[in-house]
Amino acid sequence: MSRSVVVSPSRRVLGALVLLGALSVLAGCKAKQAGTVSGTVKYKGNAVTTGTVNFFAPEKGVAQDAKLDGSGNFKLAEPLEAGTYKVYFLPPQQQQLPPGQVAKKEPFDVPPKYQDMKNSGLSREVKAGKNEFTFDLTD
Repeated sequence: MSRSVVVSPSRRVLGALVLLGALSVLAGCKAKQAGTVSGTVKYKGNAVTTGTVNFFAPEKGVAQDAKLDGSGNFKLAEPLEAGTYKVYFLPPQQQQLPPGQVAKKEPFDVPPKYQDMKNSGLSREVKAGKNEFTFDLTD
């Protein structure tokens, strides 16, 4: 003789919620840690006030940049995945002007070695949470 078991709809819903919660926890374990990044850039003790700071993790294929402000400060727009990033700096991009007008070249007092992603020699470890970096560049 076979016996059938009737499961109430509320028990089914409860079971589905428990399963969904367990799956969410497991998925959360694989979530990537990320951190916000900000800081200051100086060259020979003076703020670098133009250009961009670039963070690049080639093995992850992750990169982000931020413009330097008038005090040499920067803040990346989005959090970065935790890990080690190469850091380099690029001069400000020249604006396109109508023919006959000459663009004013903004000063960019950063030695060429720091403008090369492969040879800047700078890297930073981004950790989950808030990250604040100071770059004191020299010759």
